[in-house]
Amino acid sequence: MSDRRGAISARLLWVLGGLVLVAGAAAAVLERRGEFSPAVRGERLASEAGCFACHGTGEENHRGNFRQLASGAWRPKAIPTLWENGLDRAEVLKDWIANGAPAAEAEAHRRLFIQMPAYSGFYDARQIDDLAAWILAEQLGRTLLATASAGREKPAATPQPGTLEFRRAADRLAREHGCFSCHGEQGQGGVRNPAAFKGYIPGFFGRDFLALTAGGDRDEILHWIDTGRGRHIESGWLGRLAKHFGDSQAIGMPGYRERLTDAEKQMLVDYLLLLNADGPLDAAAFEKRLRDLSADDASADS
Repeated sequence: MSDRRGAISARLLWVLGGLVLVAGAAAAVLERRGEFSPAVRGERLASEAGCFACHGTGEENHRGNFRQLASGAWRPKAIPTLWENGLDRAEVLKDWIANGAPAAEAEAHRRLFIQMPAYSGFYDARQIDDLAAWILAEQLGRTLLATASAGREKPAATPQPGTLEFRRAADRLAREHGCFSCHGEQGQGGVRNPAAFKGYIPGFFGRDFLALTAGGDRDEILHWIDTGRGRHIESGWLGRLAKHFGDSQAIGMPGYRERLTDAEKQMLVDYLLLLNADGPLDAAAFEKRLRDLSADDASADS
């Protein structure tokens, strides 16, 4: 009888062990599930949809086209990039993407030899909004990079967090030190990072940021800024695993302890918490951000 009980106990231990392994594997899969903002989804859709084939990847990468004149002759006309044609309104961009051209532009558009296809038959409304969000995010980054290069005057004192003046000052500080280059425009994430835990550099907008900063703890964010590593995430029984990924990933975060003043670090802490509270930005939100941050008047609040 005791042998039989022992055999049953052994089987139960094997079953329980198997359940623990299955539960652990499932938890690991869920934990490594990616978190992608509209702009990041839009960037990937742009590649899938063939946008770069016609629009190129930058101002130096124009694609040729022709426009037919009233006489019937064809005149060379380059296809504009996605960011230099002055389209900075979300609804107008979505109209172009969905329909090939807005109704008001349709007749003139038909005079082009290579015409914009309509994507409404291929992508749903959310995907079209994602594409527009990415285009506006890129336009925002290019516009503000040019503004920073022009040398806008810095405020004499740190503006009150939450004001538009604060957003502009903090955005410039983050941009000057490369925060958006790695964490995505406006901290919307998505930059690929080989051997990272999730395969990308996390943004500031969602759960990844909160998990890495102990729920948005100010001291933990400051530690990341100072050292480029997380104190909370690298402690506890999973700390060794976190350190492994931190050491193995291709792109590691630099420490800014000696590069920033205490006031600048506190400004960045406030700004990152503000960007996290903003959440993922859709096309309309990027349109507003473009207008707010690139305008000259900093008197109004966001």
